[in-house]
Amino acid sequence: MNKKRLRIYLEDHLALMVGEIELIVRCHESNQSTNLGRFLERLVEDVRAQQSIADGVLYSVHADKSLAGRMKQGAAWFAEKLGRFKLNDALLEYSDLSRVIELETLVATAQERVNLWASLEEILTKDLSLGTLAATDLKDQSENHLAELKQHHLNAVTLAFLRPVVS
Repeated sequence: MNKKRLRIYLEDHLALMVGEIELIVRCHESNQSTNLGRFLERLVEDVRAQQSIADGVLYSVHADKSLAGRMKQGAAWFAEKLGRFKLNDALLEYSDLSRVIELETLVATAQERVNLWASLEEILTKDLSLGTLAATDLKDQSENHLAELKQHHLNAVTLAFLRPVVS
């Protein structure tokens, strides 16, 4: 097993999860009392748990995160914060368009988690040095997240683009 490449790969995915968690929290703040908000409450806990598991895999491959890995996580955190300044149709308040963009980003990050766990599942079939890992279950969980995020995205698209604008 090429542990150096696996370390880099895991650090990249851990950085994505940092940004994903920050975005889930932000999106939840503006959608708390909705079905989307309730889903996001569960999602953030699941992603944090997956992040912890991925961090454990990283630890089993390489004792410490590299400086580059820590920098990637910091950059992902900063990028999410910077993304809050994107101009939408409502400058000072949450916009239906903001929700669409946030959900599209969360769909992409959920797909990345599906890919992560599918990759680790494949590695585990050929190399047992990582020990036991429920990669299949984590992949399935991420696929369920992805499906639900896609449905919430379609609902957000309807609200943003098909609902009459009240002036």
